[in-house]
Amino acid sequence: MQCNYTLREKCDACGHYNIPTARYCGGCGRATSTKLRLQQTINQHINFIQQIRIRKFVAGAAFGGLLAFFAFGSMGMRADIEAPIAHTSSLIQHQKAEFHQSFALSFEEDLNRLRQRQDPHRQAGLADLTSVVDLLIKHLRPIALQAGVTRLPAESAGVYARALHNFSKSKGMTRGSTTIILFHFLSDLLDFQYRDFSQESRYTDIPRFHFLTVPANALSSLGVHISRDEEVFGVNDHLTVGQVHEYAREIMAVAEVSFEDKKQSFRSAAAH
Repeated sequence: MQCNYTLREKCDACGHYNIPTARYCGGCGRATSTKLRLQQTINQHINFIQQIRIRKFVAGAAFGGLLAFFAFGSMGMRADIEAPIAHTSSLIQHQKAEFHQSFALSFEEDLNRLRQRQDPHRQAGLADLTSVVDLLIKHLRPIALQAGVTRLPAESAGVYARALHNFSKSKGMTRGSTTIILFHFLSDLLDFQYRDFSQESRYTDIPRFHFLTVPANALSSLGVHISRDEEVFGVNDHLTVGQVHEYAREIMAVAEVSFEDKKQSFRSAAAH
């Protein structure tokens, strides 16, 4: 301890190094203490039991409905009338944002030129994400400066990339690492804090008070749909270049709507 170096503890599950006071692993979200791991196991079992009960209830209701159908059918109901099929999907379909402000339209032109040079199906790397964030900075920072906002985005995406100390830079960009960079950028652009969003995780794979809880909640609340679905975030899912581009468009849509509420001086500056 003479050099003031803080010792770190290695996670048994994924090998990530955490500070001694960490309650959950920054790499995989696993609890660091036996007590917390036991609580996670209990919660998983409770959820599993609840799922079994729900399945039994649904199966019983379906069986009862089937019996009722045949009972009424035997009483003279027409059997050739088909019930309408309910189509459901776990994935939310979002309409493609349409831009109106000049700075947003200019951004989309630059993004389209970038798309022409890149394969949208290729796994995205850090350079792909920073190039897109730099594009957002290029078009949004001058507008924010003219609007007189109290906080401004950094001049380079490299500043936000430094926040990836919990992720390996040798791997491709995941939902988790991308969320960290986009959250820090948006917090500067829209001037919000960690305390502005709930620390209760809305996703089953992100524990409460995990370092990703607030960033994930923030992006979802703002309208940036980066999670795998409504229940599972998919922290370690690798992203494609095309997905990164779509997230950038959603961020620009959020910025365009947010800046609509700024002063008239900002609106006149954005119109030019």
